[in-house]
Amino acid sequence: MNKFNFRKRNLLSGPHLLGTLLIIAGLFAIVSPMFLKSDNPIERILAMGVGAVILGLLIVSSYSGTLIDFTKKKYKEYLSIFGYQFGEWIVLPNISKVRVIAVSYLSTNTPNGISPTLSGKVIEFKTMVYSSTSKPEFSFVYSNRDKALKHAKLLASNLNASLKLDIAERE
Repeated sequence: MNKFNFRKRNLLSGPHLLGTLLIIAGLFAIVSPMFLKSDNPIERILAMGVGAVILGLLIVSSYSGTLIDFTKKKYKEYLSIFGYQFGEWIVLPNISKVRVIAVSYLSTNTPNGISPTLSGKVIEFKTMVYSSTSKPEFSFVYSNRDKALKHAKLLASNLNASLKLDIAERE
């Protein structure tokens, strides 16, 4: 594997949730003339349904990320829409250390009258990639401990960097 691709994407929150809901609503609008009576022309109903599905697919397929090419020693931070990645390649600085830490915090969502107000302890695993500076060049956030460790080991071995694990044996 000569490339590392970190995608920042969560289909169950934020704009991606909106995209999923638009797809569902669009599909419902497309099939609704089969079992619901409406005064609107069927062409208008189908156009609205298809439009909602297309907009939902556009939202769901878009995400940002970081791509590191180990052989060319370059990286790009990109925005992907329908699989096409927009971003400029930049020369990768000399990486000296890859570090993994666990961060825990209490997560709450704001009560809005629609969704339930949930709160709970969240543990995230951050993989940070350092060059000679004290500030990380890259920071990748994972919800899964094993995936964070696997990617940190991959980065450290391909970038000839030391690996430092600042997490408990099992979180």
